[in-house]
Amino acid sequence: MDNKIFTEVKDHIGIIWFNRPEKKNSLNDELWFGLPELVKELDNNEDVRVIVFGAKGDTFSAGIDIQTLAEAFQLSPDAKTTTGERLEVMAITKKFQDAFTTIAKTTKPTIAAIQGYCIGAAVNMVSSCDIRLSTNDATFSIRESKLGLVADVGALQRMPEIISKGILRELAYTGRFFDAAYANEIGFVNRTFDTYDELWKETMELAKEIASNSPLVVKGLKMVMDKTEDLTADQSLDLVRMWSTSFLVSEDLHEGITALMEKREPNFKGK
Repeated sequence: MDNKIFTEVKDHIGIIWFNRPEKKNSLNDELWFGLPELVKELDNNEDVRVIVFGAKGDTFSAGIDIQTLAEAFQLSPDAKTTTGERLEVMAITKKFQDAFTTIAKTTKPTIAAIQGYCIGAAVNMVSSCDIRLSTNDATFSIRESKLGLVADVGALQRMPEIISKGILRELAYTGRFFDAAYANEIGFVNRTFDTYDELWKETMELAKEIASNSPLVVKGLKMVMDKTEDLTADQSLDLVRMWSTSFLVSEDLHEGITALMEKREPNFKGK
């Protein structure tokens, strides 16, 4: 397949594939700016209940394609100095940020399956996902400080909800590499696996397990947990009470109770 980024849907799972293994799935314009359109497409697909991000080859992503970075910001020995040029940099940066924000704002659970290197922009990207799984040989880095950049597409904003602030600061300040064992220890990845085949098998099993539940309820869970990050406990309780008032009584609830009484697996429809 020639497409460097594409989707497939099976068993209520939508998969977005990076398919640029010859370049270690580095994020060029096609991958970076094609991503939000595909995310929205799967998020709006009623048959899709979970979105998974995977990559062909031995590397999830080596980060931003350096050529893309150079061309986007017209890098040269002469720094941009005019107000208009700096406003242009601000607008371009916003476009880069928005691609990953689209992932963070999905109404459906998102899972990243990571093998090999996950560097710089790729760490920013997977930080937008709900769940991260990896192979034991995965290697991570908030690498921007080594390029003379402040990470500006989501890691510094989203990772404090995933790992401790002190550890995040250490990793961001140093730009050092950290392995899958450490990523698991600090809670950046949920679990690690010996091989890519194992990773993919477990990723799909997890996605299927989530997809087997009521999509209405899973959507409600995601919404409440996302909003709770910005609310007090009392405000969050008010929010979930309002959600239950609107959606508690549903066909899925009736199906769930009936299935339990009949000692069978429920068949949820999202209604």
